[in-house]
Amino acid sequence: MKLVTFEIATAGGRLRRLGALADGSENGRVVDLTASFAKYLAAETDESTPRELAAIRTPPDMIGWLRAGKHGKAAAEKALAYAIARPDAEGLDGERLVHARKDVRLLAPMPRPTSFRDFSTYEEHMTRAKKVAVDAGKGGHGKNEQWYKTPPYCKGSCAAIRGPEDTVPWPHYTEMLDLELEIGIVVGKEGKNLTPEQARDHIAGYTILVDSSCRDGYGREPFGPAKRKDFHTAIGPCLVTADSIDPENLKVSIAVDGEVWFEGTTAAPHSFTPADIVAYASDSESIYPGDLLGTGTVSFCCSMDLHKWIKLGQTATFTVENIGAMNLKVVKGDDVVRHVEGMKGLLRYPGGSAS
Repeated sequence: MKLVTFEIATAGGRLRRLGALADGSENGRVVDLTASFAKYLAAETDESTPRELAAIRTPPDMIGWLRAGKHGKAAAEKALAYAIARPDAEGLDGERLVHARKDVRLLAPMPRPTSFRDFSTYEEHMTRAKKVAVDAGKGGHGKNEQWYKTPPYCKGSCAAIRGPEDTVPWPHYTEMLDLELEIGIVVGKEGKNLTPEQARDHIAGYTILVDSSCRDGYGREPFGPAKRKDFHTAIGPCLVTADSIDPENLKVSIAVDGEVWFEGTTAAPHSFTPADIVAYASDSESIYPGDLLGTGTVSFCCSMDLHKWIKLGQTATFTVENIGAMNLKVVKGDDVVRHVEGMKGLLRYPGGSAS
């Protein structure tokens, strides 16, 4: 199944719903799973409280649905099949079960994940850039021995998650905006201290993840990526359930304003599988339904590797086989206070400049 979070316009304002792609494409019809499961229960079973059970099994919230576990998945499958067979049917309150694509707005599958960890597992990512730096005598290094033993990661901002129909803001504090194509792993159930074999059963599905990065400003962030990363991350257009996709062998591509920049595959050399990544995240800490984990940038799927840089106003298309595509337009970001350029603090640098 391909699950989505979408918005529809109602008399009371825009309403957020849990859905599924009826035609397997983000450009096709969208099924309202909550309304469809309630109608299925009322029409096909002897359930006396169809609305209430639908609110538990297929709530209009992706993380709520993940928490429903195997019962939620079975309910979603029944709801989807029921609605596809009856595309013109109405719900228990007269609402549509199946929406035309033009009538809905796709949001991030999980508009606010429980947590966000972004790993680095692809060997060729950044290797070319680091080799250039070493050869030029500007420092830098290839991947060290530890990289091959454990997958490094940074924590990202859940508040900065955006969807496939949102724009990418270009921060005023960077001259090198880089949009990195990754696979997003979505955790489906709680766990701790998992083996890779156990972790595989904790993966609910996968999505496209575009990690937006500033490739300058390293000097002001000695404690890890913050402003360089926390302004935007896109996921979508859907969450593909783990039983219907092989994340280890998917074709990927990047195009900018229609010009193909790169075509490759997730089978490129990488240090760990999605199950390994989830297991590592669970070492001595709990993972929860709705946690989002990035695999890291697929080999050569970013500007730093390709030596081609997106410009303001351009639209980048990120496509992953069996998941879909996202068209992300880059627009001017906020430019109001400019604190990142320096603030008047309480102390002066003891080493020199009085400015």
